[in-house]
This record gives sequence, C-alpha cells and structure tokens, in this order.
Amino acid sequence: MNKTLLVKSAYLVELTEKEFLNKYDEIMLSISNVIGRDISVSSNKLQWESISTILLDPETINCGRCNNCKSWVTDREKENHIDELNNGATVNGKILCDECLPEGHPWAF
Repeated sequence: MNKTLLVKSAYLVELTEKEFLNKYDEIMLSISNVIGRDISVSSNKLQWESISTILLDPETINCGRCNNCKSWVTDREKENHIDELNNGATVNGKILCDECLPEGHPWAF
C-alpha cells in the first residue's frame, strides 16, 4: 500500500509597507515560480501542490515577535496557533520563543 506525505515548508518574507502595497502580486508570482516546481528525490517525484500566505498581524492572529530575540513565534498555550512558526508562550505578559522561555516551562526548548 502506498503512503502519501504532505511536506510543508514555510518562509518569512519581510516587506516594507510600500513593497506590500505595490509589489505583493509580483513577489508572490516570483516565489511561486521558484518553489512551484516538481522536484525529484532519488526515483521519487515530489509534486508541487500549493502555495499559501498568512499576513502576520499580532493584533488579529496568534503570533508575535519574541520579546528577547525577536524571532516570530506563536503562543502554543492559546487557541489558533500557527504550526509553521516557532513554538512559544506568554510569560508575565511577554511572548517568548521556546529558546527564550524560562527553564522548566513546558514549551521551553
């Protein structure tokens, strides 16, 4: 019986407000042209399936920048976490990534 793997890859793209407003479609087309190709690994062909984007907005979705290292993170203790972002949690009102969380915290790396 064959098994099918869904391989997910995530990239963060920092854009200025002007780039986001004026060049978003062009940037997305360029990205999809690069990563939207079928590739082969040994005798197995990896078929490109889709591309999606999420505008990271800490005001409306479960994400933010780690208070210490500034990496993008999602709070795994809250609803609607974003699986593609670093794991983290909020401690004393500050969101921290898994590497910056205090030792012994359940999500600490």
